[in-house]
Amino acid sequence: MVGGLAVSAGRFLDALACLAGRRCQLCAAVLDDPRDHPLCPECASKLEPRRGGHCPLCGTCYADPCSPAYLCLTCRMSPPPWSGLAFHGPYDGPLKELVHRHKFGHEHGLGRLLSFLARQAWTLRGLGRPDVIVPVPMLPGHVLRRGFNQSAELARMLGRTMSLRPLTHALVKTRETRTQSSLGRAARRGNVAGAFAASTEIRGRHILIVDDVMTTGATMTACVRACLEAGAAKVDVFVLARAL
Repeated sequence: MVGGLAVSAGRFLDALACLAGRRCQLCAAVLDDPRDHPLCPECASKLEPRRGGHCPLCGTCYADPCSPAYLCLTCRMSPPPWSGLAFHGPYDGPLKELVHRHKFGHEHGLGRLLSFLARQAWTLRGLGRPDVIVPVPMLPGHVLRRGFNQSAELARMLGRTMSLRPLTHALVKTRETRTQSSLGRAARRGNVAGAFAASTEIRGRHILIVDDVMTTGATMTACVRACLEAGAAKVDVFVLARAL
């Protein structure tokens, strides 16, 4: 009987821990002080932002994560149209799992953790504060089918860090495109070329475009060019993960 009471009490305390938000949002371990960090020490070590071994302009990750950051050959020969990039890490492991759970599993409770990771990345990269935050847009029908635009959610999370409200209608998608994941690099560029348009309200302003994952950079390139064509003074980009 005593053993049964102890088990029941333990389950009750575990339930209280969950309700109080005292569990690691990746492995569900009980946290000592959830106000300091939404992850346990072990999971926090697995989700450290990428500090080296990457191209600082396009986010291409090199084999050695401890090597200095340096421009890749592609960016030296043909740099992307944006001025600066902030990203948390490669699209792999726990970060990939979190993005999938949020994007396809509709686990909106992960917002606190994703917001924390976004703040980490933004602080680490040291880009200047923008005038406007703009999410990569989806067609209205796609938003209805999925239930939300994950890029807009991420833009709101990052915007709270800067006390900026995203302009969700400053950049729009103007036509249907094929799913990028089904296409090769060259086909992706053609698929999204001219598929976005920006409002003139961004004219002369420093813009930050936000997306969850960047693979080849074709979608982000099309979005940045639309903003520059609309008169943006400068465009930086933020992605949570950079595909390997």
